[in-house]
Amino acid sequence: MGKWKLLLSGVLTATLLAGCSTGQAEEKKITPAIPKEQDLKIAVSTDIHYLAPELTDGGAAFQKYVANGDGKQLAYSDQITDAFLKQIEKQQADILILSGDLTNNGEKASHEELAKKLTAVEKAGTDVYVIPGNHDINNPWARSFSGEEQHVTDDITPEDFEKIYQEFGYQEAISRDAYSLSYLAPASQNIWLLMLDTSIYDSNKQLGSPATEGGLTTGTLEWIQEMDKLADEHGAKIIPVMHHNLTDHSSVIQDGYTINYADKVVETFADCGFEFSLSGHIHTQNIATATAKDGTDITDIVTNALSVYPHKYGMINYNHDNGQFDYASKSLDLEAWAREHQVTDPNLLQFSAFDYETFYQNGYNKAMEDLTTNNTLKNYSEEDKQKMADTMAIDNMSFFAGDAPPDTAGDTLWQEAPDSFLRDYIVSTQLPLKQDNNYWTSK
Repeated sequence: MGKWKLLLSGVLTATLLAGCSTGQAEEKKITPAIPKEQDLKIAVSTDIHYLAPELTDGGAAFQKYVANGDGKQLAYSDQITDAFLKQIEKQQADILILSGDLTNNGEKASHEELAKKLTAVEKAGTDVYVIPGNHDINNPWARSFSGEEQHVTDDITPEDFEKIYQEFGYQEAISRDAYSLSYLAPASQNIWLLMLDTSIYDSNKQLGSPATEGGLTTGTLEWIQEMDKLADEHGAKIIPVMHHNLTDHSSVIQDGYTINYADKVVETFADCGFEFSLSGHIHTQNIATATAKDGTDITDIVTNALSVYPHKYGMINYNHDNGQFDYASKSLDLEAWAREHQVTDPNLLQFSAFDYETFYQNGYNKAMEDLTTNNTLKNYSEEDKQKMADTMAIDNMSFFAGDAPPDTAGDTLWQEAPDSFLRDYIVSTQLPLKQDNNYWTSK
């Protein structure tokens, strides 16, 4: 438990009638985890995609799985997670928010091992709050890896998720949504967290894969409005947190990433007066603005996936005196952690170079594959294909980092290339940035 959770039995409670989404009311006591109005340091991370070490021997099956993936550094999942949590401890964050895809593919062993690590975080003084992502529950892709084979391993149900992570938000909740694993938690006297479960997982087993898309039911949207009224009554500000995105963070990658019926969610958030939201899922570091019908702007802050280059997380500083929030992305320093723990693996001791090269190669190889097999692209010369693959790799890395890409020799070739998804994606990454993707401050 965090430093304040240990001290709060019977302290500074307020009795109230809290409306719930079933239309009934129940008596609740609000006991903020941090029982006073104060400045806060809030750490934000998403898409950890943690894989328990016991689930892989690092053999041929695992290496093939990683090579065919989307660039996640799964071989060093345990070290990345440990280094991140140690970095949060050193920064003395009051709160840590994890916005879904906690595990690689919902493996029960991964969930249980991650929960142990989060218990240590709370003992060190940081209160942790989690929600599931689309990979975390009822996932038929849950696998372990041994030698040249993959093996089906145990996954978890929604009930399991709540049980495993009960100490990381659920037992602090003052209200639970009747339709999902969403909850409202009074993180401090004046900052409450609206942790929204946007993932769709009831039909995963029948479909044979985890649903990428996400949404909120009408009942949940009504519950959100009730929770806003409750917060207003107690002089608290709400930070909404989701796995799926409130608005588009790419002109190409939208379906399955931007929440279903986003316009209705935006209108609900605007009615509640929310100024910003936190999300993940798309893996990039990106900040975008959603605009309601009345012209109200809501900023959706997506933090780069911890599991993917360049392994960023967010730090929000809340100033109680002026009510301002400042968000800034931070880089994981895995090399410092490796030195401190006397690690001998050269990939970890020189992780920045290793990570750059592996993520670059992942993008380069995928581009070369498309340039070789796609009928609209395969007629380029080998030299031009190499230039175009280099551009894809560099632009892709810039997009994930939230930065504008540098000029490369393949830029014009892609801009003049025949229509294809890859061409559209690369050109979209070259569009001028609408705003700084690594820093944001509230009004």
